Amino acid sequence: MRKQLRRSLVFVGVVLVLTLSETASAQARKAPAGMFKDLDDQIVGEAVVIHGKQLFIDDYLVGELQGANKVLNQPVKHPKNPLILRDRKADGISVGYGAVVYDPADQLFKLWYNVTVIPEGVAYRDHQRHQSRTGYATSPDGITWTKPVTDRETSTNYIRFEPPEPWVGGAGVMIDPRAQDPQRRLKMLYLAKPTAQASSLSTRVAYSNDGILWKQEAENPVVPYSDTQVAPYWDAAVGHYVAYLRFGPPNIRHISRIESEDFIHWSPKVTVVKPSKLDGPFSTCFYGMPAMPYEGIYIGLLNTYHGETIQPIPPDKLWMDRVDVQLVFSRDGLTWQRVLREGAVGTAGLQADRDWKQAVEQATFLPNGQFKKDWDWGTIYPYHAPLVVGDEIRFYYSGMAARHWDSYHNDPTDTSAIGLATLRLDGFVSVEAGKQEGTLTTKPLVFIGDALEINANAQGGSIAVEALDPQGKVIEGFAKSDVEPLTEDKVRHLVKWKAGPDCHLLQARPIRLKFYLTEAKLYSFTPRILHNHYLQSYD
Repeated sequence: MRKQLRRSLVFVGVVLVLTLSETASAQARKAPAGMFKDLDDQIVGEAVVIHGKQLFIDDYLVGELQGANKVLNQPVKHPKNPLILRDRKADGISVGYGAVVYDPADQLFKLWYNVTVIPEGVAYRDHQRHQSRTGYATSPDGITWTKPVTDRETSTNYIRFEPPEPWVGGAGVMIDPRAQDPQRRLKMLYLAKPTAQASSLSTRVAYSNDGILWKQEAENPVVPYSDTQVAPYWDAAVGHYVAYLRFGPPNIRHISRIESEDFIHWSPKVTVVKPSKLDGPFSTCFYGMPAMPYEGIYIGLLNTYHGETIQPIPPDKLWMDRVDVQLVFSRDGLTWQRVLREGAVGTAGLQADRDWKQAVEQATFLPNGQFKKDWDWGTIYPYHAPLVVGDEIRFYYSGMAARHWDSYHNDPTDTSAIGLATLRLDGFVSVEAGKQEGTLTTKPLVFIGDALEINANAQGGSIAVEALDPQGKVIEGFAKSDVEPLTEDKVRHLVKWKAGPDCHLLQARPIRLKFYLTEAKLYSFTPRILHNHYLQSYD
């Protein structure tokens, strides 16, 4: 009996020793330094919590610039412009407002554009009696376009409506990512004159599956009046459809916003962009504003009309009666800022005293072509909405080698066509420095991630990145001397310090990033999650 008891006690002791030994071993194992971090409101403090890509259009993350400047960039017009010509009778006397999408269902770019037709016996200046149709074109690459016959009765590329519409224009088209009914996959806001009379002008809704045959919303008209293009999109951030359109009635050239839960019931208008001191020097008003969500922010193309007149234009005021495009910016889609040469400027800044003539000259985003030489020297109307294609942003637009009131100025009246301008990804506003090194230091920020990616052009120069604590002290291992500088032009450059591209030690803690630039342009940076941080539980 005693022997059995001793054996049992020995067994229990061995088990206990082994268990305690294993527990001690497990307790002794420690994760690498910095693998686990606490985070709360006191730790974050005044730091900005960021997610995803960060641009420099405004000063949201800009703490300090020394020897560097922010610069507004312009898209580059395509060398094959104009891409779509008025090459058939069905294109009428002009092509105007339009919309373009890439439809993955057909793997095609699809484009809708205004067609103005003058009935026989109607004078060119009798605009109220002009007819308006919507033409349709497709392309496999967005560069080479065809105009398929979509209406066999008229042998034209006009889209069709059920019930029929005698006058349509200003199509704003979107592909709805939430559509349950495939027949409502494509949604359109458009202008119509159901009686073909000016008094019946209204903004309406239609749906389509193929972009050719459109069925009217039974409750039309449902959208507050506008007499220019209405530009809709789905805003996932707010869970609503959103559209920008002109103020009115009465018809006033300001930009308003409306929202809808179902694309049928739309809110009253809220005016979000109206003239400021920036618009005084050239008597500027606004024709419309296609817009889009972009990397957590919003980009708008403000169609700016300068110096409207039907009177003779003197040689020293050749800017009069011409239309181009400026850039506008928002972080919420409701409060918009104008983008000048040095980046976004808010309402207070637009009321300041400065050389506003120079400011507006430098604020042009999509400019007219060379006066009386290029096909788009007089007017430019941006299409809804810009498209991100690979590593570029595409801006389709209609242009005309004539001023707005062309016939009054003896300009040609049949010169409109459709073109394209492109911008590198994130390329709206860059932070730049020349031969003398400049720096950008961010405000304190917090991110989740283990890698840092930048979009920059350092061809012929260099960009280095340093990590600081909120007080400005360099974090060990992340000094300028520890980093491998970027000396190329890269849209996605992974920053590498001596320890490699893994910077998880910077995550979930307030830090500042300091960028050192020499003959370089910085467009954006992105915290990424690219590494495997698996830890074994026990030995």
